[in-house]
Amino acid sequence: SIDIGQVYAGDRVSDLLAAAGHHALLISNLASGQMIRVAELMDIPAICLVNGQQPEQDMIATAQEHGTLLMVSPAGLFETCGRVYDCLAKDAH
Repeated sequence: SIDIGQVYAGDRVSDLLAAAGHHALLISNLASGQMIRVAELMDIPAICLVNGQQPEQDMIATAQEHGTLLMVSPAGLFETCGRVYDCLAKDAH
């Protein structure tokens, strides 16, 4: 059970730092350990990688250490965002 209050989709860490708030789901194709460190800094509990992008081993290890949920979507960024939106809309009703 993770409390998600915002969804942020992007591929630039600088945009993430400027735009994403606490308790956001980050949707991105950046599969590196640096993303987990940013997630920890920003209090982001979950990251969804798109296009079937597999996380690097150091990303998995750091995510486990910090309790960050990692997900992988086979779809691209746009379609993944649409799927997440559909899921959140169903939960809102």
